[in-house]
Amino acid sequence: FLLFEISVSRVQSVGGLHPGFKESHLNWIESDGLFLLSNNSNFALGFVQDVTLFSLVIVHKGSSRVVWTANRGSPVRNIDMFVFDETGNVYLEKQGGIVWSTNTGGKGVTAMELHNSGNLVLIGNSSQPIWQSFSYPTDTLLSNQLFFNGMRLVSEPNSNNLSFYLEMKTGDVVLYGGFTTPQPYWSLANDFRKSINQEDGVITSASLISNSWSFFDLNQTLVSQFLFSNDSSPNVTTAAVLGADGFISFYNLQNGAGPIKIPEDECSTPEP
Repeated sequence: FLLFEISVSRVQSVGGLHPGFKESHLNWIESDGLFLLSNNSNFALGFVQDVTLFSLVIVHKGSSRVVWTANRGSPVRNIDMFVFDETGNVYLEKQGGIVWSTNTGGKGVTAMELHNSGNLVLIGNSSQPIWQSFSYPTDTLLSNQLFFNGMRLVSEPNSNNLSFYLEMKTGDVVLYGGFTTPQPYWSLANDFRKSINQEDGVITSASLISNSWSFFDLNQTLVSQFLFSNDSSPNVTTAAVLGADGFISFYNLQNGAGPIKIPEDECSTPEP
């Protein structure tokens, strides 16, 4: 007699998930590890390979660019579970422990949504966001993602195990080399390429809008802008990525990287 092996293909969820979801990479191999799509299918949540282990990420499907990572530095096995439990907590298991969590148990979470912007959001009964990935960036900022005081963008470590990071401090935006004593090597205040809209404005937030990185004060009044492209189409999705080389590059996710970088001078980044 003949034995037939039946492979059951799972269907990716579109738009959102509800509590009670528990899956590993092993169950989604046929979908390249991706189990949740945004409604426009531009972004997906799932597992991608990190050498021999896996990271939980949001990926831009058209470019295959990872735009957010949950468990950076703590990859998991293909049998470890991503869990959205009945209490509303979302976490990633590794050999019985937890390597990443939203810490939202008991906070009224009723659903998880992957928005067309690439933002992963946990919402409550009245659709208010309780947690969102846009508030916890890794090395990438996307169009209309707010960056503000207290947030940090951190690069992957380079070959010398040095990471670079971006912070907003005292009305300025500053890049640092992550030495024991952090070394600043670029600031918006000292970049002549920006345009100033309000001379005495104090920057408290920033966002990628169309073809500019725009900086706002507490009242959301535009203080200054950094133009990185001539393409002012409102439908372009942009990513600002802090690379392991210490430079911020601006990507049109449909067409690739543009020529404008921060800082401008190739010799501006610190070395050990």
